[in-house]
Amino acid sequence: MIEKRNKTHMEDVIINAVQNGPEVDPPADLTCRIMGRLHPKRPSLWIRLRMWFLRPWVVTVRPVTAIPAMTLAVALLVLGFVAVREPVEKGAPELASVRFVLHDAGMHARNVSVVGSFNHWRAERSVMWYSPKAKAWILEAQLPPGDHEYLFLVNGTQFVPDPNAPMTSDDGFGHRNSIVFVNGTNEQAL
Repeated sequence: MIEKRNKTHMEDVIINAVQNGPEVDPPADLTCRIMGRLHPKRPSLWIRLRMWFLRPWVVTVRPVTAIPAMTLAVALLVLGFVAVREPVEKGAPELASVRFVLHDAGMHARNVSVVGSFNHWRAERSVMWYSPKAKAWILEAQLPPGDHEYLFLVNGTQFVPDPNAPMTSDDGFGHRNSIVFVNGTNEQAL
């Protein structure tokens, strides 16, 4: 309690001295001394890189040097496209045509899609069309080689395995997925 009273008394003395003391101008070099002791903050590496990229650049081009440089750049681009293109064509998997068919003689379904591992189970990527002549929903798709699991999505809510698929696989949730095998050279008909 005594400490608190002494502290309060000391604060009152300081406040009184500040309020009633004479006004004195600061020394002329006070600002220079304070600013001299401050060190500028160095920006981070990312900010310095951003500033470097955003800084305006002056490029001087003379036709005598620009024409050979442009010719060399075009030649390198053409060689790059030719060199990159050949291995991709040789190593790229050949897509095979696969026909998905879901018979619906009574046309009970309003819309049907094929969802599967080849389209990341997205219905909008493989919408089927109805053939009145075949009385079936049909989709022609280009698939890479390998085995692909799939289902028919009927009316946007009901998943139906392909009744004509020779192989099925357990999906881990108590249902069966149909399987199509694509070897890359032969057409698969389902």
